[in-house]
Amino acid sequence: MRSFALAGPFFALSTVTYAQSQSIQMNTNTRDQINQGGLDIPKTGTLYGISGPAGKTIGDPYLDTTWQVGNVKFYGKILNTSDSLGGVPVRLDLMNHDVEIQAGANDIRSAKAPSVRYVVVNNKMGTTNQFINVREYRGEADALSGFFEQVSLGKMTLLEYPSIYVKRANFNAAMNTGSKDDELIKKFDWYVAHDGRAAKFSANKKAILELMADKKDQIDVFLKTEKPDLKSKSGLTKVFSYYNKL
Repeated sequence: MRSFALAGPFFALSTVTYAQSQSIQMNTNTRDQINQGGLDIPKTGTLYGISGPAGKTIGDPYLDTTWQVGNVKFYGKILNTSDSLGGVPVRLDLMNHDVEIQAGANDIRSAKAPSVRYVVVNNKMGTTNQFINVREYRGEADALSGFFEQVSLGKMTLLEYPSIYVKRANFNAAMNTGSKDDELIKKFDWYVAHDGRAAKFSANKKAILELMADKKDQIDVFLKTEKPDLKSKSGLTKVFSYYNKL
């Protein structure tokens, strides 16, 4: 019995030691075969390793994640009494084209874009931004969903269309390159509305002078003297505000 008792642990230890020795020897052999060209892996084959963590979605779907106090105007009445909500925390979901309304600390309601005519929200600059349903315009707006921001109102109304597109994961397991994550990327496009019809707009000097041809001389002088940055929202707003006052 004593011999059996001693042999048990020894056998277990020997087994582990042998397994470790065998494993090391196998790894060494594999390495040597690869170095000597003796391990032929077909070019069409794949040598798999550990897959690693699954991909995730990077980014958020909101125009601004911060809740801002705003007023919401609906196309129809809500609660059978009014078509508006005033002074409520809101934010825009660009992915689903929803207006989210914070009714309480743990109570968030979503209004689908087709039910909302416009939203006016406070901003960090102490002013407001107005977002109007794209349905209020025709033309190229017919192919859109969601809201335009009305940046400058007038004869030529400057609109900004915020949206989101998904940059899909492009991970290549065989090459171990690319990303496993989907990424939400915000995109902003300019539109100009005239007589109720909206058209996409490229913000450059030539396009502006063609668009405002009836006041071309005044606009040309304004661009040369004021030198607004046409690639910025503030610069483009100055040009349209000036034109709409002429």
